[in-house]
Formats: sequence, structure tokens, C-alpha cells
Amino acid sequence: MKIGINALKLYSSQDYRNAGISHYIRQLTTHLLNTDGKNHYTLFTNNLMPEWREPTRHTPTIVTSRLPTAHPVPRILWEQTVLAWRAAHDKLDVLHCPLNVIPMGAACPTVLTIHDLTFLRYPRLFPQLKRHYLRLFTRLSAQHANAVVAVSASTRDDVVQMLGVPQERVHVVHHAADADFCPRTQEECSTFRTSKGLPNRYVLYVGTLEPRKNVDVLIRAFGKVVREEKLPHSLVLVGAKGWMTQAIQQAIAEANVGDRLLMPGYVARAELPLWYSSADVFVYPSTYEGFGYPVLEAMASGTPVITSNTSSMPEIASDAGVLVPPREESNLAAAMASILTDTALADSLRARGLEQASRFSWDKSVRTCMNLYQSLGTQVPTQS
Repeated sequence: MKIGINALKLYSSQDYRNAGISHYIRQLTTHLLNTDGKNHYTLFTNNLMPEWREPTRHTPTIVTSRLPTAHPVPRILWEQTVLAWRAAHDKLDVLHCPLNVIPMGAACPTVLTIHDLTFLRYPRLFPQLKRHYLRLFTRLSAQHANAVVAVSASTRDDVVQMLGVPQERVHVVHHAADADFCPRTQEECSTFRTSKGLPNRYVLYVGTLEPRKNVDVLIRAFGKVVREEKLPHSLVLVGAKGWMTQAIQQAIAEANVGDRLLMPGYVARAELPLWYSSADVFVYPSTYEGFGYPVLEAMASGTPVITSNTSSMPEIASDAGVLVPPREESNLAAAMASILTDTALADSLRARGLEQASRFSWDKSVRTCMNLYQSLGTQVPTQS
């Protein structure tokens, strides 16, 4: 079969653009090209990605847009016009669109990946135009796609309930942690901390600094723990500043932890495994996640995890993490205190986390996608 992948959100730059959806497209495509020797893949890329740069067993065809599709408006126009035309012109058997939207005029069966429905659950966190675009086109796309890939059972339930897609058309295909997320030796961690000027003992958070992540609650809970338990730890917040960060600044002042707080901002993807492995505990008290990559990455790195008991986090962490209500400061503080003061508990969580992380596999995920492509290859686009 001829299978197309909308890779307009794929980047090679070492910055925030190469995280999230770009990382998903790269991992999905890399593993498909290493696994699938029967079908041929065409990647539709933005103007900054004129070639496929990953070492894979099979080489895809690259179709690069002439418009500046690294920017939203040209990308949307290209997706809805040129991509639909190319799907027909290239006689694609299946087109996989990995982020919320398909071309409405696609002449072949389509697979749509939905990562989360944050824009419906927390609309105030999105600019008005982006919110309206996502609400309209994601709903239309989900209803017209021949199959919807949800990255967790939690997201599947949201797609069924909030977008009205029949459950039999929604398939759960989990992400996985990359192979370099693995436990590191004490010597490696010590060398890394020294090179970055990090303290020997720290609590870690990784993610954008935005309201639904509840970083303000984490800061207050951390202040409570180090005061009451007289612990030497610092708090390290890794991630770019998002929006509405006033609550974070207020929490820093109220908790009086400025001298124990490090905010290195966005860090290069290649360094992330050592940030995780060098921490005593990873804390991720987000209210809502479609999957929760950082939770899985921390477990795969051998770091004890505390996360929320909402949305997809219990599904990803299972009993390998400590689950707490995301806005309850006292519960979060108690969870941190128990891990930071109980070596046996921390060791148990490390072992359980590694076992849980091993259940998620890119090979397993792409084989599910391949089976899905095969089942759709002889269908026509749905008109529901």
C-alpha cells in the first residue's frame, strides 16, 4: 500500500518545536520505516524539513510544502487544499494525520490521532481563534476519519463522549518512552549534576509552566515538606514558561523557597534522561493529560513518581506511582515526604516504575497502526 503521513509538525531543531507532536511523528515514522517492509510511506513535511534525516531500514518519499507551513495559517491552508489534492494525485491508500485534523476533501481512507481535548476541557487556556479552529475542525475530522487513534483510554473516552465518535472507530495506541530513558549510574548522575551546577538532592518537574500543570501547588507543597522535615532538597522546574504564570510567582513568594528553586527553562531533549535519573523524585501534579509523557519517561529512568489521580495519569503510572488529587497541597506534601524520607519505599517505586514502563513499546504501537492501515486500505473515506 501507499501510506501518507502528515508530517507538517515535524522539526529537527533542538528547541521546543522538536518536542511533543514532532517527537511523536518522528518516533511513529522511524519505527514504521524500521518495521514495515511491505508498504511505502510518503511524508508531507514543512518547508524547514526538506529531507528525512533518520537512519532507517526503509526510506520514505518526502513531499515538502512550498508555503511557509512552519506557521499556522499557511499550514492549515496547505492541509485542507494541497494535502487533499496530493492524496488523490499520489493515489494514497491511507493517510495518517497525527494531530487533530484531516483534510476534509481527502479521497482516501484517513487515520486521525487525537492526543487530548484540552481545548474543550479548558478553553480559557487557548487564544480565541485557535480555540474556535480546534473545536470546529477536530470535531469534523473525528467524525469523518475512518479511524481515530487515541493515545490513552482516557483520551478515547473523551473522544467518544465529547466528539460523538462511535467507540468502535476509536483505537487506543499508547506512546512509549525512548530507549535512552533508562537508569544511569551514580557516577554518571554525579558528573551530570556537577556539570549543570545542580544540588546533590532535588525534586524534579518537567513540563510547560502553565495553569493546568498545578506548579503553584507543587511549590507550596515543596516548601511545606522542606520546612517540616528539614530536608536539604531543592526543587528543579524544567520547562518553558507558558501562560498565566502569575500564580507560580505568587507561590514562590508565599512558600519562601526562592533560594531552593532552580528554573533552567527548556532543556535539550538529549539531556532529559539525566535530569530524570539524577533526581530523588519526579512530581507531575497535572490536572489533565492525554497521555503524560513525563510520567512514563521518569519511570523508565528509574525515578520514583508522584502524579495526579485524574485523566490518563493512573492509566500510565498504575500502581508504580503515588497518585494524589492534583490541587490538594497537603496530600502532595505528604507523598513527597514519604518518598524522600523512606529509602525502602523509594526503591520499591523505582523497581515498579521500571516494570510498568516496560509495558509500553513503540514496536507494539506501530504494529497496531500497521494493522489499522491494512484494514482500511480497501475502504473508501467515511462520509458520516
